[in-house]
Amino acid sequence: MWQDDLDEGLELNAAETSRGASLPPSDIDADSDHDAALLEAGGTDEEGEFVPSDYDEMSIADSASVDSSIYEHSYHNGRRYHRFRHGRYPIPNDETEQSREEMLHAMMLEATDGRRFFAPIPDHPLKILDLGTGTGIWAVEMADKYPSAEVLGIDLSPIQPPWIPPNCRFIVDDVEDTWENGWDWDFVHLRNMIPILRNPVQVLRNVYENLKPGGWVELQDVDGMVHCDDGTLPPNWPILVFTNTMVEAFASNGTTSHAAVFGGQYLVECGFVNIQHHAIKLPYGTWPKDKRMRLIGLYYRTAAEQFLPAMGALQLPALGWQPEQIDKFFEQCYAAMRDPSVHAYGMMHFWSGQKPF
Repeated sequence: MWQDDLDEGLELNAAETSRGASLPPSDIDADSDHDAALLEAGGTDEEGEFVPSDYDEMSIADSASVDSSIYEHSYHNGRRYHRFRHGRYPIPNDETEQSREEMLHAMMLEATDGRRFFAPIPDHPLKILDLGTGTGIWAVEMADKYPSAEVLGIDLSPIQPPWIPPNCRFIVDDVEDTWENGWDWDFVHLRNMIPILRNPVQVLRNVYENLKPGGWVELQDVDGMVHCDDGTLPPNWPILVFTNTMVEAFASNGTTSHAAVFGGQYLVECGFVNIQHHAIKLPYGTWPKDKRMRLIGLYYRTAAEQFLPAMGALQLPALGWQPEQIDKFFEQCYAAMRDPSVHAYGMMHFWSGQKPF
């Protein structure tokens, strides 16, 4: 068992992470809707309970509007990374990572009963911006949902599909660079972006300045921590060790792995009002009794299993980890997420705010 052979050299003081980072200040006037009710344990890990979806790998089409060098990539330890602003985003952009991102999108739809956002945007928005669009799946679905809207997706990697709705387009750019993304937006969306931004407040100030009066922004981020409600989380649980290690890895890149919990604070600092907050639990595995939560846990565990080698390819070696040490630790992590006696989960936070009229 992982409890018996977890290397002492990997054990960290995980007490703070197990409790979670400090929540946003209580003086934030947030309309907080926590969908994170207590989860009842009792689930199983039966093979075949869920039939996993097959995710098509999306090819990259050449574009006359983008220089061909944009489509070049770099490789580290067998994983592919973007070449544009090389090193800015520390996670691969290869087909494996794209499939993981599509799976996380499916998980999010399952967890939110099909909602792509919580912000109370108008019924007929005219301009929608997706910062850090990744594979572009959210932007494409929003373009289909709102055919009268102009939808723009921005990312460092040109990995979006070539066949898209006529009202959707993508550009390659760094969202932390000088703002050249237009103005008068009705809705700006950022998913899994705040933890990898070096200056999230400045990005959100740019968003604020370029929203229409009354326009909305929404931040959707996993908090990068491990939570437990019933005392079954050991202090040296491998995933807890991993999340602590990610704090160090992200900090070395000038970012904050658990920044999701500060979304409301960032929005208030930038002048947004009518702050709303929703939080959803993401089980590490299929331990919940509720079948829907088991499916969400299967998605989240699979995504976590794919995220481990993604970080192991670049970030852990940069922290001095050796290949044999990484492989052994990951095996312990995989086993830990299949232990039904540990009722651990992550949290996804949805923060939205409005620019005053």
